[in-house]
Amino acid sequence: MNMNQDIFKVSVVIAHYNAGDYIKKALDSLDRQTMPQSDFEVIIVDDRSTQPLDAILAYQDKLKHLKIIKESQNHGYPSIPRNHGINEARGTFVMLMDQDDNLADNTLERFVSFAGDDSDVIIGKYAQGPNFNGTQIPFEAKQNIKDASMLTDHILSTLAPHKMYRRAMLNNYDVRFYDSDDIPVEEDQVFNMKAYSVSRKISILADQDYYFWNQRDDLGNLGKSATYTYNEPWKYLNILSAVLDIIEASPVWQSHEKSVLKAMYIGRLFYSYGTLLAILKIQKSDDQREQLITGLREIIAQHLLEQDITYVCPQSQWLVLGVKHGLNYRELQDLENELLTTKLKEQQVSVVDGKMSRQIVIKGKSYSVLVDFTIKT
Repeated sequence: MNMNQDIFKVSVVIAHYNAGDYIKKALDSLDRQTMPQSDFEVIIVDDRSTQPLDAILAYQDKLKHLKIIKESQNHGYPSIPRNHGINEARGTFVMLMDQDDNLADNTLERFVSFAGDDSDVIIGKYAQGPNFNGTQIPFEAKQNIKDASMLTDHILSTLAPHKMYRRAMLNNYDVRFYDSDDIPVEEDQVFNMKAYSVSRKISILADQDYYFWNQRDDLGNLGKSATYTYNEPWKYLNILSAVLDIIEASPVWQSHEKSVLKAMYIGRLFYSYGTLLAILKIQKSDDQREQLITGLREIIAQHLLEQDITYVCPQSQWLVLGVKHGLNYRELQDLENELLTTKLKEQQVSVVDGKMSRQIVIKGKSYSVLVDFTIKT
C-alpha cells in the first residue's frame, strides 16, 4: 500500500500534553460528527505527558479510528508533535485541533463538502464570546467565500492553526511547523503563511460557529510555556524574516500582491502584543533593544519599498517609519507620546483616500500617517 494514499476523507491531528479531562470536550465533539466515522481518523500525538492518558484511552471504543502516538522526548511545544501527526495522516485533508477545543457537529462534513477538489485551506468561523478565543474579523460579514482574497478578505487576521488543509498541498510543498529552536513564538503564523502562499484556493465558512477555541478555566492551554514570549531579539526577528521570505517565494502570488502582503504582515506583527514598543520593553537590556531595532531596520530595508508603507495598517505606520529612519527606543517612545497627546490643529490634518491623515516629522523629514492609528481595525 502506498503510504501517501488517501484512506480517509479527514485526519484530525491533536497535539497533547497533560490535558487530563479537558480533552474530553474535543473527543466528544469528534464522536458526534455527522461525517461517518469510517471517513475520518483521529491522531493524538502525546508530547511525553507526565500524567496518565486514561481520558484518551476511554475513547478507543467510541472513535472507530483513534491512533495514539507517543513522542520519544518532550518538546515543550506543539510544533513537532503536530508535524509527526501530519506525517502519519492518511486523510485527503488534515484538520488541526488543540486538545482543549471542540468542533460543531457538522464541521468535518461541511468543510470537506465546501472544499471540493480545489480548495487547499478551509477556514471556519470561531465561536464568539467571553470564554472563546479567535478572531472574528474574517467572519463579520457572515459570508461564505470559496476563493478568498489575501488582500481584502482579512485572511492575515487568522493565522492560528485550527483549520483544514489539503494533505497533498502540505506534502507537495513541505508545509510543516518550524522547530521551536528557530521559531519558538507564533510558530502557527509561519505555518499558515507557508500554507497560504502555495494554496490554489483559500475558503472561508462564516455561516455558523464551527470551531470552539475554548479559554480554559485554569488558563493552562497548550503552547503557552514560560519561554513563549518575544523576550529576546532573535525570536521576533526570526519570525519576521521567515514570513517575508515565504511571501517572496510564493509560486501563487504576483509581484504586487507580495509587496502588499509584506507590508500588511509587518504592520500586523508590529501591532501584536500591544505594539512593537511593548516587545522592546520586555527585552533584557538596552543593548538588546537596540539590537532588535537594528535588526528590524535591516529587514525593512531589504524587504519593504518606501511606497508600500501605505499598505501597513494605520496602527503601525508611524512605527515602521520610525524604525526605518533610525529612531532608537527612547525616540520611538517620544514619537508615540507626541501622537497620543498632541492636540491637532486644523492645518495639520488632511484627507487622503477618504481617511484623516496628519504630518509627523522624523529626522527632519515630514511624513503623512493616519490620525486614527490608535483605533483597532
